[in-house]
Amino acid sequence: MPIESRRSSFWKIAILARMNQAPPTDFRLSVAVEAILAGLGALRVILRNPRAREPVIKPDGSPVTAGDLAVQMAVCSVLAKRTPQWMVVGEEGEASVLGDAGAEILARAVAAVRESMGSDAPSDPSIFLANHPKPEGSTWWTVDPIDGTKGFRSARHYALCLALIENERATVGVLSCPTLVMGKNLLDIGSDEQYGTVYAALKGHGAWKFQPANGVTQLPNSAVRLHRPKHAAPTCRVCDSIEGGSRAERMRGIMSATGLTWNSVSLDSQCKYALVAEGVADCFMRVPASYGAEKVWDHAPGAVVAEEAGARVSDLAGKPLIFAGDALDQNVGTLACDEGIYSAICATASTHLGRATKSLEPKSTEPKSTGLQG
Repeated sequence: MPIESRRSSFWKIAILARMNQAPPTDFRLSVAVEAILAGLGALRVILRNPRAREPVIKPDGSPVTAGDLAVQMAVCSVLAKRTPQWMVVGEEGEASVLGDAGAEILARAVAAVRESMGSDAPSDPSIFLANHPKPEGSTWWTVDPIDGTKGFRSARHYALCLALIENERATVGVLSCPTLVMGKNLLDIGSDEQYGTVYAALKGHGAWKFQPANGVTQLPNSAVRLHRPKHAAPTCRVCDSIEGGSRAERMRGIMSATGLTWNSVSLDSQCKYALVAEGVADCFMRVPASYGAEKVWDHAPGAVVAEEAGARVSDLAGKPLIFAGDALDQNVGTLACDEGIYSAICATASTHLGRATKSLEPKSTEPKSTGLQG
């Protein structure tokens, strides 16, 4: 074989080996996957109850279910055991504020954790329902037990989400997407009575996916390495919100102004990041809201997965996401998209948001000038 042919074959083999690279042995990644799988196990117990999806409304108006509580308790039980030195910033706070209805779903959640975790379950799992809005130290976990609770209630897409924050950057991200089924059309909604797909990523090392099975507690060596294909189709797919609203309208306005040809894919939760990582969707953006910045647990896990799969991730001004607290106060929205359309979207978003954010600013309380001199 000619030397040039041998060299070409060598590099092809090296590239294929890298593409099929097994997940690294990393303590942080291992703990995160173990914790999410524990949460998934507790959720499967909850789903056996015909009232599993019934919500209780929290004081802030958002819904919470026994599934939310069970997943957070199971995840945090593992984290407390494996990494007691790192605090957890979780979405769900104490269930006592929910009254009698909260006590009922809490009892079901505690029972589910004890059944699914067996001897590994803590004596009182409810101790892990304390929300810590201000993280302490440079390293901490953030968990959204069920991102897309409305999707969970309606048997649509939802995700169990966990990320590790180190020095204000997300370095580990794990998503369990029970309704995304490997080997099938990811735009279809699979039955969450199965296990769906788990996505796991480690900053600087890559992202993987695997189909969990009963008894699996770790990231298997057979996990499939994610390599997001570059956008080549004439039309790009953009993740959209099922609920719509003013933010969705502003997102559509930005996309229309880019000059790109696009259509929308509507679904709930951080499954949007998974679709971007897979190359099924080309863009997921969140424009700033009038009521405050995005929450860290709503983006950190999925952002790592998408970025390590090959997507560009930043805010809408092109600035890296800064996870300095429970909210993304130092960023303007979020963006995860294909490299080839990233610059066009950022440039258009900056122009649009420069105008739009003015309408979000609080009205001045100073009296208007009458034009009369005193």
